[in-house]
Formats: sequence, structure tokens, C-alpha cells
Amino acid sequence: MSILLPYQQEALEEIEKHKYSVLLWSRQTGKSFLLSYFAIKRCITFKNHKVLVISPSERQSKEFMDKVRMHINALKNANVEFFEDAVANILEARFSNGSRIIAVPSKPETVRGFTGDVIMDEASFFDKGFEVYQAVFPTITRKKEYKLIAISTPRSKKDVFYFLWETAKDDPLWFRMKLTIYDAIEKGLNIDVEELKRGIKNENAWKTEYLCEFLDEKEVLLSYELIQACEEENVLTDDLRSLQGDIYVGVDIGRRHDLTCISVIEKLGSVLYLRRLEILRNLPFSQQFKIIDHISAFAKKVAIDETGIGMQLAEEIQKKWGETKVLRVYFTARMKEELAERLKAKFQDKLIKIPKDNDLREDLHSVKRTVTDAGNIRYEGRAEEGHADRFWSLALAVYSYSQEDKKEILPIYII
Repeated sequence: MSILLPYQQEALEEIEKHKYSVLLWSRQTGKSFLLSYFAIKRCITFKNHKVLVISPSERQSKEFMDKVRMHINALKNANVEFFEDAVANILEARFSNGSRIIAVPSKPETVRGFTGDVIMDEASFFDKGFEVYQAVFPTITRKKEYKLIAISTPRSKKDVFYFLWETAKDDPLWFRMKLTIYDAIEKGLNIDVEELKRGIKNENAWKTEYLCEFLDEKEVLLSYELIQACEEENVLTDDLRSLQGDIYVGVDIGRRHDLTCISVIEKLGSVLYLRRLEILRNLPFSQQFKIIDHISAFAKKVAIDETGIGMQLAEEIQKKWGETKVLRVYFTARMKEELAERLKAKFQDKLIKIPKDNDLREDLHSVKRTVTDAGNIRYEGRAEEGHADRFWSLALAVYSYSQEDKKEILPIYII
């Protein structure tokens, strides 16, 4: 009885027939299990053979070798003679016939000087992926039987894995296989896909990690359709004292000519209502402080941007109202991702209501999810009056709500 699932067995047979292979596979489908099995099989087949496994980081290289050791130990326990003298340490496995499996992180300088098979594991996430590929390609050129295998979940259309995926298209020298989570279930994987999907609130993560869709280089985060589905009449109010639900506030501090925006949301049931949107233009910090201070008196939580010139204002507001109530937020790339994806999730689930306001609509629509040449993800927006200040203040308000007793946990990007 094979230890491989039907789709793993199918892939193994095709890999053995082809010089080059590229596998676009969903998460949790047994990529490392299959390729560690393949690596051991190659070492059994050939004497003094090397299999070089390249992973995005040393941690992932070690995890791949854990799978290798698992196979070796199972075969030792089954009293398979070949494995009696096999030795596997953290980053290398050696066999009695002189063959080796060597795991290294994806750095151009670490992959040079080898000959044998090459496995590029999670190749979408390689740092300097094209340089790594250029450095490692000579490894497989010396003998006809040497193979190159790239396997990964997708990321962007700018990385080396996408390049290889497109290179393999309609080329008989390449084996090319796409396996979504639904494909894997149809071919034998036992997993509850609906339970899995409910655990991921990030639509882009679901598309890339499980549906194997490459990200566009530039993607509007909130479509007009998504925004307008959450618009309502008579949402705004002038009197915060009239509100019955809990109030949460987000403050995006203007830099130079940008606006300072204050979003005030009220929670009623499971829905968040944007009750006030204060736009402060060209006001000195002393006046901004008074306005933010007044609004903070009504709030359970306030999240305020402390990036750049906002630091002093954020510090003073927190000193007045305390660390429990006032959250100072520094806009790192990761924090902007969390803020943006939390806000998007509210719009997708229709759990936020906003007024019908053209400036707000255009601000929300202006933010784009951009993948850089290095594969990093950025969230940037440019509206007529600033850098999507209304978007970020609303995102900060939603974030302040999410931090109330840590009720809402959103997995942002799974790697």
C-alpha cells in the first residue's frame, strides 16, 4: 500500500519522467512530505548522488529535514537494510551508498558548488529568487538524469516561481501541475474545507494559499460595489451623547498638507456605524488636541496614528486618557496590512455602515494592495486631498474596536 495520496503519486510519476517540474500546490496538501520522499528515493536509486533542497529560510530547511528523518526512521523501523547506517542531522542526511540530501536557505551564495537534483521548496517566498535560480541552475546541467523541481503556493506575478510557472506552459520538457485544496480533496485528502475557509477572513489569503491564484501587482482593496453595499442614509450624527452603543475612535494625523481625520463608530449588535467623520484642515496641534480630547471622552477605545509628527499628539492624548483606553499605532508595513484587511473584512461581511459621501467613497476606493519587485506587500492610497486619510482613520476605528478585550482575532497573511 502506497503511503502517498493519489495526487502525490501522480505527481511523483510525472516528476520522474521530466527534467523540469513546477508544482503550484495549495497549503496543507503534503508538498514537503512528497518531495522528502522523492529525495530519499533518488538517494536509494543512485550512488554518490546529491539532492539539494532550497527553502526560503533556515527554519524551513530544518522543517523539510524533519520530514526526511521521519521517512528514514519509519524505514529503519521496518527493517529496510539500506537505512541501517543512514544518518540525518539538522540540515543533512547521509546514506551508506554515499548519497546525501542537503538542505540550505535560499541565498545565492549558499546554493553554488553543488551537482545533483535541485528542489526549490516554497519558491514564491525566496529572497532574491531570480539570483538563486541563476546560481543553482548549473547544478543540474552535468548529467541528463539530474532534475529541477520548483514547488510552492503562489504569491505575486513578479517572483521567480511565477516566472517558472509561465516558462513551463506548453513546454514538453516541463511537468506543470496546479492543485487547489478542492482538487486535493477530490483526489483523496481528508479535510473539512468549509471549516478551513471559515478560519480565514482574509479573502486574498484564501485565494493564494488554497485556490492557488497569483496576486495581481496592483489591486484595489475596496471595490465601488463593496463600498456602496455598505452605504446608508442618515448614518451620521452631530450629538455623540445621543448614541446608545459603545463608541470607538480612529485618528489619522495629517502630515504637512494631508488631512487629520477622526472616525467615530458606534457598535450596535454586530454592526459598526460611522457616526461622525471629522476632517481637520490646517489646524495647529493645540486645536487638534482639544477636538480629539473632547471626542475621546465618549469613547471606550481610541486608536491614534503616532507615525511621524503624530507622535507628540498621540503621547499627549494617551497621557490624558491612559494606556488602556488610548492605543498608539505606528504605521509599519505589517500594521498597515492588519488595519487594511480588518477594514476590508467588515465591508465584505457587511458589518459596517457608512454615509453616502463621495469624498469618503473615493478615499476608500483609492487604497491599493501593491506587490513590490521584492515580493513585499504594501497598502497605499492617494486621494485628492491626501493619502487616503479617511480610509486610515476608519481602519484605526475598526482596529480600536477589535482590541476591546481582544474579542476579534483576524488571521491576516499566512505564510
